[in-house]
Amino acid sequence: MSLLLEVVTQITLPIVVLAAGGYALQLWARFDVQTLNRLLVYGTFPCFIVVTLSQATVPLGEVRGTAIFTALQFFGLLAVGWWVGGLFKLPRPMRAVVALACAFPNSGNYGIPVAELAFGRDIVTHQVIITSVHTVVILMVAPLMLTGGDGGLKGQLKAMFQTPMIPAVMLGLGLNALDLRLPAVIETPMDMLGQAYVGVALFALGAQLATSRAKVDLGSAGLAIGARLLLAPLLTGLALLVVPLPFEVKALLFVGATAPVGVLLAIFAAEFRGNAELSSAVVIASTMLSPLFVTAALVIVRMW
Repeated sequence: MSLLLEVVTQITLPIVVLAAGGYALQLWARFDVQTLNRLLVYGTFPCFIVVTLSQATVPLGEVRGTAIFTALQFFGLLAVGWWVGGLFKLPRPMRAVVALACAFPNSGNYGIPVAELAFGRDIVTHQVIITSVHTVVILMVAPLMLTGGDGGLKGQLKAMFQTPMIPAVMLGLGLNALDLRLPAVIETPMDMLGQAYVGVALFALGAQLATSRAKVDLGSAGLAIGARLLLAPLLTGLALLVVPLPFEVKALLFVGATAPVGVLLAIFAAEFRGNAELSSAVVIASTMLSPLFVTAALVIVRMW
């Protein structure tokens, strides 16, 4: 019970309060939501990626298994989510949201605090790798799925690289591999801008909800949330039964599968003409429900 209280008060409530603030201020001040989203996609998040990856002290040999499992888990859950959406005969834009929601957890600003709180600082290195893998694969997959394949291969490649995020990942990993640091005159302002990413992302999410004039289909939203909070942990747990990883890493991966839908889904849905209303609602609702599933998962791993 104390763990649930800590997760709610230290992680979930601040997230919901920021999004609620964006919602309330949008009704009063009428921000340009598209500009807010573009600030995230082209400014704060690329800076966050470069600084975080370049400064990470991650021994590659110790986390290779974590990275491989995370990538396979993402694409496996993506396929399952796509199949579930088809099973319920959802229109393609809604089906894409269900598939991406199933595969893409908030492993960064939600997952990292949960990992440290539940398992201690020593295991956080693995969580940083999980977050990095999710960042790379969502950048590869989201434009393709949300645009519906419009424009052919050339159009998809253009969509993937029209933002600076993939180059940011490459730059951050390259600096880390070469043990180099950006000059302070560049790294310091990038770090300052990158630190604003989480707050601006959640604020923009609330503002996006406030500007929505369309009604969210409750059936599709429920399906996406169920896929993220029920189906993803179940399938992850079954896969971990046969994967040769240390117990602590297995526990981290299982608990991490109960994280809510990543905020980037809502941002990308707005940027790449996906179903922004459904994506935003799924992110908020799964964030509010996730502490219950995180606590249940922690009870299971402690009894494992």
